[in-house]
Amino acid sequence: MNIERKELTVKGIPVLMTENPGQPLLMLVRNAARHMGLWDKICEPLSRYFTLVIYDTTPANIEKFNSHIELFHHYSQEAVDVATGLGYEHFHIFGWQGGAQIALRTVIDFPQHIDSCMLMGANYIPAETRPHEKMEQFWSAILERGDLELYTYWWLLNSFTPDYVEAHFDEIERLVNVRIDVDRGRLDTTRILKLVRMLRQQPATDEELTNIKVPTLIVAPAFTRLSPLRKLNALIKSSQLAIIPGNGIFVLLEDPDAFMWAVGPFLRAAVRRHPPVTRLAEEESLTVLSGGNRVDVVEKRSDEAVVFLHGWLMSPQMWAHSMDALQDEIRCVAFWQPGHGHSTAPYSEFTMEDWADMLLETLDNLNIKKAILVGHSMGGFLSMMTAQKYPDRVKGLVLVDTQDDTWDKPRNDNWLELVNTIAASWEPQTANIAAQLLMSEHFLNTNPVWLGEWTTEVSKYDLDGQRHLGRAIAYRPDFSLRHHEIKVPVLIVHGTHDQAITIDVARAMVERIPGAQLEEIAGTGHCPPLEKPEEFTTKLVDFLKRKQYI
Repeated sequence: MNIERKELTVKGIPVLMTENPGQPLLMLVRNAARHMGLWDKICEPLSRYFTLVIYDTTPANIEKFNSHIELFHHYSQEAVDVATGLGYEHFHIFGWQGGAQIALRTVIDFPQHIDSCMLMGANYIPAETRPHEKMEQFWSAILERGDLELYTYWWLLNSFTPDYVEAHFDEIERLVNVRIDVDRGRLDTTRILKLVRMLRQQPATDEELTNIKVPTLIVAPAFTRLSPLRKLNALIKSSQLAIIPGNGIFVLLEDPDAFMWAVGPFLRAAVRRHPPVTRLAEEESLTVLSGGNRVDVVEKRSDEAVVFLHGWLMSPQMWAHSMDALQDEIRCVAFWQPGHGHSTAPYSEFTMEDWADMLLETLDNLNIKKAILVGHSMGGFLSMMTAQKYPDRVKGLVLVDTQDDTWDKPRNDNWLELVNTIAASWEPQTANIAAQLLMSEHFLNTNPVWLGEWTTEVSKYDLDGQRHLGRAIAYRPDFSLRHHEIKVPVLIVHGTHDQAITIDVARAMVERIPGAQLEEIAGTGHCPPLEKPEEFTTKLVDFLKRKQYI
C-alpha cells in the first residue's frame, strides 16, 4: 500500500493527513514526531483501519498558562479543533509520550468526540508520591544549565533498548539532531525545557481518571517502568494494558510489527464499535439493526429482491459482478454475514435458527416481503434454513457450493479445529491454508494479489466471533430431511474443483431436491462467483429469466 500524505492547515494548525475515504479518523499526537519520522513505519498498517491525521503540537506561549493543566487544556482543544475542522465530530486518538498526556486530557475534556484512545508513554505519578523530589532536582539542573542537547541525548538513549542503541547509534544521533533543530527553530532553550517539563506532568486527577468511560488502551513496552502504568490501568476502568516484550518506548521504530500485534485486537474492536460506511462500487449502503444486532447491507434498489448471502470469510464483494448485471432488472441486496465486515458477531449460543430469525427481521426492516435467496456455502445453509422455517417469505433458491446434509464427526472435528486456529491467530500461513480450501489452484496462481488483499480484509473481521459462527455451521440441522417442504424453484451451482465441498455432494443434492437444477462451473474451486464471475452471472440471470423473476 502506497501511503500518500498531504499537508494541510486546519484552523491555523499545520497537520499531515492520509486520506482513506469512508474510514474513521485516527489522530496521532506527539511533539516533533513528524520530523523525527516516528509514525513512518506504522502509517501503512494503521491505514488499513483509519484515515490518519498527524498532529504535532504547536508552539505554545507558555507564559500565559498558570499551570500545566491549563497547557493540557489548550492542546486538547487544538486536537478537537483539528478533527472538527476536517469534518469529523468523532475520532480516535493515539498519543505518544507528551502526546499521550494530551490524548488523555482530550478524553477527559471532550469525551463526546472520542471513540477510542491509545496511550504510549503516558506519565502517571501516584498522588501520594507527588512531586518526585529527585526528579525535580534533575529537571532543575537541566533548566539551570539550559542544556537542550544533554536532555535530548538522555531522553533518546533511555527510550531505546540497549541492543538497539548498540546497533543503531548513528540513527539515534540523527534523531537527536533533528529534534534539537526542530525545537530550536520554535523556542529558545529555556522555554523548550520548561515546555517539556510541563508536558511530563500529571494531566489529570485520580478522580478524573476514574471517571473515564472511553475505551482506552495503555501500550506498555516492557523496557520501561510498568508499575505506574499498571496503576493507571487500574484507575481507568475502561482501559486495557498491552505489554510489548523486549522493546522500549520507540517500539514504533524498533519493531513496528510487534506494536501492531499488540494493538491490533483493540483497533479492530474500536473500528467495529464505530465503523465506517460500507461501500461497494456505486452501491447504496446502509445499516439496519435486527434484535440489537448490527447488520451492514449493500443494496441496489428495484421492485423485487434478490438477497445475496456470502460464505465464510468472504464478503458482499463476491457478488459485485452479478449485482451490476441485475441492477436494472430487480432489487438486489447483499448482506455482511454476522462477524464479517462490521456486522455484529454472533453470541456463544448462536444457532442456524437464530441466524434465520435475524435474516427475517432484517428483511422486515427493509420491507422485503419475498426474496430469492442466493447463498454461497454457509450462506446456502442459511438459505435452506430460512426456506424451511419461513417458506412464505422465500420465492426461490440459488445454492452455490453448499451442502444439504450434515458432516460426520471426524469432518466436524476437523472443521472446528480449523475455525479455532483461525480465530486464535490469523496469519499469512493460516490464510494460505484457508485459501487453498476456498479457491482453485489455478485461481491462486493467476491472481497473486488476491490472497494478500483477502488476508488483510479478513484480519478486520471479528475473528473471535468466528468460533460461535463455526459451531452454528458444525451443528446445523440436516436440511435434506425436509426437502419435500421446498415448493420453490431451486438452482444449484457448484465448482468442479471445490476442495471444501466436493462436486459429488452437489450431484447427490440435486437428486434429493424436487425439481432442482444443477449447473457445474468447470475448473473452479469453492467460490465460482469470484473465480469465474461472468459465467456464474450468466447462469444466475438465465435461471431468473426462466422462472420469470426478471
